[in-house]
Amino acid sequence: MNTNVAPLRSKSTPWNGSIARTRFFDALSLMLPAGESFVIDALEAWAAESGKLAAGDESDLARFIREERAHQRAHDLYNRALIAETPSALAAARRAEQAVAGLRALPLIQRVALAAAFEQLTAVLSHEVLAHRHLLAHAGSSPQARLWRWHAQEELGHCHVAMQAARMHGVGGSRRIVALCLATAFLAMDLLRGWIALCASDIAAGAQRRKVAFDALCFAIQSMPTLARMTAGWLRCLLVPYRELRTA
Repeated sequence: MNTNVAPLRSKSTPWNGSIARTRFFDALSLMLPAGESFVIDALEAWAAESGKLAAGDESDLARFIREERAHQRAHDLYNRALIAETPSALAAARRAEQAVAGLRALPLIQRVALAAAFEQLTAVLSHEVLAHRHLLAHAGSSPQARLWRWHAQEELGHCHVAMQAARMHGVGGSRRIVALCLATAFLAMDLLRGWIALCASDIAAGAQRRKVAFDALCFAIQSMPTLARMTAGWLRCLLVPYRELRTA
């Protein structure tokens, strides 16, 4: 995946078929660089403490960090294009950065638990993106769709690394459950706020309020099976120990 070229955007034609469907992914992208930075830092700190990552190491952990950095660069480019088109998007990106900055002061075991939780949630969404194609149903072969599918494939291929690190670092069942609930609340609230703010900015720029609201309602109704499957995946992450999860 070439991460040196920002995905092309179009003001007149939303890349994923409708404003509501497109802005869902835009809002998610605004959160990702800060979240990926947190995950990388947590696992690097764990590796430094445990001695699991040596210079030039080609282990799963080294690959995980390389791929996460590539995701971060790609979404930075995506977000720059998005913010240039929609300046109000900057506020959502800064909220994510501020929230992550607050998490960095936590003890290492809590940061590793949260890193594993973020990776589990990303994997649940990635599986939905690749297996059912509802969320990207209207994207075709657009640069944005290719970016999201590439990202999802790599997330499914390496998400087990963060869970292994959490298990090896001694993250127990109670801490794992609390971390997953906190990560879910953080992502859901910030994603919803960002999605609403981006749709509102489109309305302020001239999009028809009724059309945006109708598209959002249709997207929500069509996403019910997706939400049900993701809820089942979330419950599995919540109830099944790290060692028993099939993640690759």
